[in-house]
Amino acid sequence: MNTFYKITFKLFKRPRIKLEEIFTPAKAADINYIERKEIDSLLSSEMSTPGKQIIVFGHSGSGKTSSVRNLLKKNHYVFIRTHCESSTTFEQLILNAFDALNVFVISGKSRKHTSTLKGELASEYNNIKASIGTETTREECNTFSRLLPPQLTPQKLAQFMGEGEIVWLIEDFHKVSSEEKVRIADVIKIFVDNANDYSSSKIICIGACQSAHELIKLNPNLRTRVSEVSVPLLKDEEIKKIIENGFSLLNVVPSQSLVEKLVYYSDRLGAFAHQMCMDICKGEGITHTTLKKQYVNDQSFQYAVDGFIERSSDTLKSIYEAAVKNELGWYILKTFSHNVMDKLSFEEICKRVNNGKVSFKSEQIKEKLEELMSPSFNIIYYNSNSEKYAFSTPFWHRFLRLQFSIEKSEQSRKKRDLHNPNLHLISKDVKYQLVDESMFELIRSLSELRMEIIKK
Repeated sequence: MNTFYKITFKLFKRPRIKLEEIFTPAKAADINYIERKEIDSLLSSEMSTPGKQIIVFGHSGSGKTSSVRNLLKKNHYVFIRTHCESSTTFEQLILNAFDALNVFVISGKSRKHTSTLKGELASEYNNIKASIGTETTREECNTFSRLLPPQLTPQKLAQFMGEGEIVWLIEDFHKVSSEEKVRIADVIKIFVDNANDYSSSKIICIGACQSAHELIKLNPNLRTRVSEVSVPLLKDEEIKKIIENGFSLLNVVPSQSLVEKLVYYSDRLGAFAHQMCMDICKGEGITHTTLKKQYVNDQSFQYAVDGFIERSSDTLKSIYEAAVKNELGWYILKTFSHNVMDKLSFEEICKRVNNGKVSFKSEQIKEKLEELMSPSFNIIYYNSNSEKYAFSTPFWHRFLRLQFSIEKSEQSRKKRDLHNPNLHLISKDVKYQLVDESMFELIRSLSELRMEIIKK
């Protein structure tokens, strides 16, 4: 860049921010966090209620962790974070939380708070820490696994956190086995009781849809003592803010039609919006806030399509192909991909599948839905409370939107080929152009469908 732009950059004091700090598809949004007043207000209210524990649930990519982390940061809460995997045991969870306490207990500092254990409690903490360091066991694979010492009980952990006014954030708790979930529910009850001595004693559990209800069923005593905070998918205008704000931080100006495509194909998921914007920026060679304003147009959307196909080809694609081996599977998935509502009843599915072109029996549709709900597919899930079906994750909604767009483009190409036997295989650029054209058709049809629903 020339000297003029460097001087202008300094005069206006525009910070030079890394791309990975602005668009963050795999972690909680920070710099580019868009406030969600209803969710933020509800979380803030529950955090200020003594003894109330919190379960935050919603679809993957809906912004659960971002909302929680930004609330904690904004209000200067001291917190520790433990992450669950399918193999996580209760003992590992307790040990990981104890380890995370170390930075606060030893240094005694965290932003504006001081978190220290005093006197007898501090001595007890150090004794447990020393005990964990010496208690290891050799397993068959020649690795070492730490044992949970008898003195490190959930009650003692709650006491340490209560004394230090530390919030415990447990992420993806829905991934652990049913047996471990029961024990997590028991720990939440312990933190509820611990609030009698420490009013700020808090656990925030973050999980997938329906996970809050499942956890409370495991311990009915939690029903009135736990707040269930549902984080819905983002609204289109919120997705738009993420996109425009992120590009603005990079000093990049996207075309209006590009923004519309990104909003539509984000499918109300913040994580997808972040990922597509990151792919576009990387494709355009944008790694930091630019000194000179840079413009990106519709052609740049190709990078988002490339990234999506590359990430999905080996997983979602293979499952999709197995699901549509018979035409009923294709019609059911097509029905769900065109659905502007979150859930569909069985009657609605039958009506939309058999919409004049085909005629399947209800028993066939029921059997196919059961197959799509099975662990080998896990595309559809059934909500027993509402008695309705929905995608198990919006990942499928987004994948199918693009998949059906590509199929439509291929069908159009084959029809044209019949009239032109000398036509060779289309180039990659032409294919993307065709996909983009069908994308616009889908956007228009979706808008028309929404208007019809509103009128009804």
